[in-house]
Amino acid sequence: MSEKQESNQDQMAPYNSKEIEEKWQRLWREHQLFKARAQKDKEKFFVNFPYPYMNGHLHVGHTFSLLRLEFIARYMMMKGKNVLFPFAFHSTGMPIVAAAERIKEREPKQIEMLKSMSVAEKDIPLFEKAEHWPRYFIKEAVKDLKRLGLAVDWSRSFTTTTLNPYYSKFIEWQFKKLKEKGLVSKGEFPVVWCEHCKSTVGDHDRSEGEGVRPQEFTILKFKTVLAERYTKLTEGKEVFLLAATLRPETVFGQTNLWLDPEVEYLLVEAHLDEKKEIWVMSEPAFLKFKLQKKGLKKLGKIKGRELLGRRCVAPMIKKDIPVLPSGFCDPNIGTGIVSSVPSDAPDDWIALQDLKRDKNMCENYGLDCEEIKKIQPVPIISSEGWGPLPAKEICEKMGIQNQYQREKLEMAKKEIYKTGFYTGVMKENCGEYSGMPVEEAKKKIMKKMVEDGEADVFYQLPEPVVCRCLNPATVKIVKDQWFIKYSHEGWKKKTRMALKRLRLYPPIVRRQFEYVLEWLQDWACARKKGLGTPLPWDPEWIIESLSDSTIYMAYYTISHFFPNWKKMKLDPEEEELQEVIEGQVEAERLQDSFFDFVFLGKGEPGEIAKETGIKEEVVKKMRNEFCYWYPFELRGSAKDLIQNHLAFCLFNHTAIFPEEYWPKGFTLNGWIKVEGEKMSKSKGNFYTLREMLERYGADVTRITLAHAGEGVNDPNLELSFAETIDKRLRAWFIYCKENYSNTEVEEGKELSTIDKWFLSRLNRTVKAVSSEMENTNFKSSLKIGFFDLQNDFRWYLRRSGSKPNQFVVNKMIVTQNLLLCPFVPHYVEEIVHLLGIKKKEEDFASLSPFPEAVEEMISEEVEKLEEFFKDFIEDIRNILNVTGIEPKRIVVYTAEPWMYQVANILLKNDFKNLGAALGSIMKEEKFRKMGKTVPNLVKRLFPFLKENSKRIPFGIEEASFYRENKEFLEKEFRCKLEIYMMSDPKRYDPEGKSKATIPFRPGIFVE
Repeated sequence: MSEKQESNQDQMAPYNSKEIEEKWQRLWREHQLFKARAQKDKEKFFVNFPYPYMNGHLHVGHTFSLLRLEFIARYMMMKGKNVLFPFAFHSTGMPIVAAAERIKEREPKQIEMLKSMSVAEKDIPLFEKAEHWPRYFIKEAVKDLKRLGLAVDWSRSFTTTTLNPYYSKFIEWQFKKLKEKGLVSKGEFPVVWCEHCKSTVGDHDRSEGEGVRPQEFTILKFKTVLAERYTKLTEGKEVFLLAATLRPETVFGQTNLWLDPEVEYLLVEAHLDEKKEIWVMSEPAFLKFKLQKKGLKKLGKIKGRELLGRRCVAPMIKKDIPVLPSGFCDPNIGTGIVSSVPSDAPDDWIALQDLKRDKNMCENYGLDCEEIKKIQPVPIISSEGWGPLPAKEICEKMGIQNQYQREKLEMAKKEIYKTGFYTGVMKENCGEYSGMPVEEAKKKIMKKMVEDGEADVFYQLPEPVVCRCLNPATVKIVKDQWFIKYSHEGWKKKTRMALKRLRLYPPIVRRQFEYVLEWLQDWACARKKGLGTPLPWDPEWIIESLSDSTIYMAYYTISHFFPNWKKMKLDPEEEELQEVIEGQVEAERLQDSFFDFVFLGKGEPGEIAKETGIKEEVVKKMRNEFCYWYPFELRGSAKDLIQNHLAFCLFNHTAIFPEEYWPKGFTLNGWIKVEGEKMSKSKGNFYTLREMLERYGADVTRITLAHAGEGVNDPNLELSFAETIDKRLRAWFIYCKENYSNTEVEEGKELSTIDKWFLSRLNRTVKAVSSEMENTNFKSSLKIGFFDLQNDFRWYLRRSGSKPNQFVVNKMIVTQNLLLCPFVPHYVEEIVHLLGIKKKEEDFASLSPFPEAVEEMISEEVEKLEEFFKDFIEDIRNILNVTGIEPKRIVVYTAEPWMYQVANILLKNDFKNLGAALGSIMKEEKFRKMGKTVPNLVKRLFPFLKENSKRIPFGIEEASFYRENKEFLEKEFRCKLEIYMMSDPKRYDPEGKSKATIPFRPGIFVE
């Protein structure tokens, strides 16, 4: 297909994507192409995708991640495997309930959101009921996903929550198993909390801040005495200034306290066990403390400047230190008061230098400047790469001049903290903790101070979190909270084993998984509000959204036996959504013994049949389906789920299933961007799957998202690519129609050198694409298997002239389409049937064997020869570009035969240097007789061959090769071509270009 042909395709549009996509989707459905059932004699491949949350239409972020599983599913299907690709929907949690409440309150923003999703105004009141949201959006999602052409077995689909009692029974069984093993407990627990909803805020319940966890701070208590006017208020109570720190191990380096003179702090009465204390903190801190500490009462306020210059006693070290002013104390972070450790905290070091230099500030606040100058940092930690004062060193290294260079200071703080924590050792001035690793000392010092009443524990969110109700979240200590004990060391050990044998795509994410498994602590797994499955032993609590979605992949293996949609009242148009066992078993009859048998092989099928009312042979069939399909080969999602959902998936599998059923693989991807920018409604670059389908159709949407990116780098959706690829596919469609021959073409008959070159490139491409597909590198697969291959084919057609080999053309058409099939299946089905490559309707391209590389057809020498020829053409083209000549004649000068003998010696031997090469060559008498001619050639030839040895076709006879291609070259450059040996006395060489000739680098003269 020429470039000219391709550019003219706008006027030729024989491909009606909407009609063709609908046609093939109907045929796939009629022939139940993707309905997967256990087949003992066939290798299986189980791929699955985290079910999307059903409070709106699916967007292109969902679609990008989903399509990665779709591509691998179709590829494995073509590789002859029995593929299961199921799909379900998630409705658990608070977001739907919160949105329903906002509709009930007639909130304009929420109503407009529904309207923007094409919900009719008359139907909006229906959304006041939370149950209506999944009913509506699941139905819409199924429409869109089917229109996308997914190879999904829809008979296994379901939704979560009590809307599906069968699934709820499965979740109840899962949690009872965890509780039996001591992995679910009840106790006091810090949770992300929404005061408006009066509920915990899980990751899926947030509009902002997914993945943010409560961070544990140590609250240091600095005993002090307030001004006389506060005596009555504080009478009989000790007064403490509170400072929050993430580094309790640094208390040995405290030199002063920082606070903001302009902030009004609160005096808070704290009721402890047998006494009362007065705590000084910022007002935002008090509001957070109230959710975590009982017995707090606000007594009054005190201006920060009133505290400046006062003395206080530092905890642990019992040292008397001053209170000083700072500009970096934020009342919203911690307590608004900061303990200063200038040896190891860049903020403290630079703030201390600022104050020492600012005499006016000292005088303004009544501080003794000379006394402040005497404050010196105390070295307390030895860490790799740093001297005794890391904070001073890094500030000087990064050029930090003052405390207002916040970005640099944050970077410096992270670097010092990381190095100190992982490599640091406490110095000899740290009492009983001297010589102890910082990682160990941190816990022990905090515990000691808390026991002695010198410190407390407080939790804060390191980043903003916003609930789906649009109110900011905070941290609350919830009493009698149910949580999963991911901190359990024995459980962690098993999960590390599972991770070790898990295949990860790309491999680079393994370190992140290892990190998450180590820091993951107990997880609040239930709440009092929202949709979900009640805890079976404490039904006041609802299992939260990330906790009921950890092993549900196992439920897919038997979900098609249950009427999953019965309570949803979806009334699906197609029976494929309801393949129900005879008798329509009631969910209430599914006891734990049923799941024990199906998933763990415990118990007798006859007894299970009596308990459930399910026929014994069906019970056995369910067990067989599970044993055949499990474990799953691949689960894929965006990278943000590593820290919760995917880690939980590993943990829960190791807790419940034997090793042979642990997950085999995860594939991860980045977050979608649109035209290089983060996708967001506010930027106007937010696209739903439905919008993409309306605009581009299924195949163009699919291939555009495949091209967007791979690995964990953020993919980029380029809408301009969608327009371009649509034209390219149409152009290829036309070429196939016009050039495929149904007549018998004898394989391999009279193959020319250029035929062999292209077949070598074609088979090499197939080999490379298979490797990239196996590793879920779909953008690379497309680049190699379509764009690069098309470039090779264009070159082949140019080189072949007006009559390319029909066998080669047919081979290219068939192979190219099958390579494209996972990405644009509707297009491929249409073209292979239209051309008669597939004769019967039921002979689907989607089930055709994926192309296999024929190793014997791959020839490095043939490919090298053609690349050498391309380089030769490029050299001529460069001369023409530089000179601007419109050529009438091109003259090529090749080297003498003896020169090739020298070149072959150099190519065969890996001489380390020029001297060794010369020494070896000059041993031969015939070369010694030639005097300086040979050494001069070797000096020019040796570096050239060293640099270009991989591209030089060994054994080529240059002059004959150029003569063989003379006709093509004359046609390419539209002029006469002459070829001479450099010493030919008849050569035409007016500028002496032949003198520059060496083997494999001919002299070229253009006239």
